[in-house]
Amino acid sequence: MALGSKRGKGQDEKTGGRFGIIRNVDVFVTRKASAELDALRILRPAPSAWGLLIGHRRGPRFFVERIFPAADGAVLPPHGGLDELDRLFGRKVVGVFAVRPGAALMKSLLGPYLCGRVLLDVRFSRGKTLLKPFLVEFDRTFFLAPVPLEAGPKGVFYE
Repeated sequence: MALGSKRGKGQDEKTGGRFGIIRNVDVFVTRKASAELDALRILRPAPSAWGLLIGHRRGPRFFVERIFPAADGAVLPPHGGLDELDRLFGRKVVGVFAVRPGAALMKSLLGPYLCGRVLLDVRFSRGKTLLKPFLVEFDRTFFLAPVPLEAGPKGVFYE
């Protein structure tokens, strides 16, 4: 399953179109989290490596303060495992990041636990870290809705 939005016939005020950009919601990556994501570029993780985004939500903005790399090329643990990780981090998991996610990982991302949370697609190109945020949403099926990434630290490039 490819990342991105799908066009649907239904309209929804929240999303500005069934699979359009979610209005009034954005993601801000702090300098510390940006440096941690950029460090992944140097470590060259395997495709479908993933981890947790630690931070908080204030109003419509998700603040990503840290990352916690979790696994390479694996699917997410069952709901209970994610809930336990969220508890260990003081209920501050705002989403997950995935490095060049494959089909199996994408399938595991689209579920109830991550609904309303952020998926940060991380890619590396020519010495740059590229970030593309999505919100996991539900409208009869789970889908990824692209959301804007608020300008953050220099050195990380946003698609």
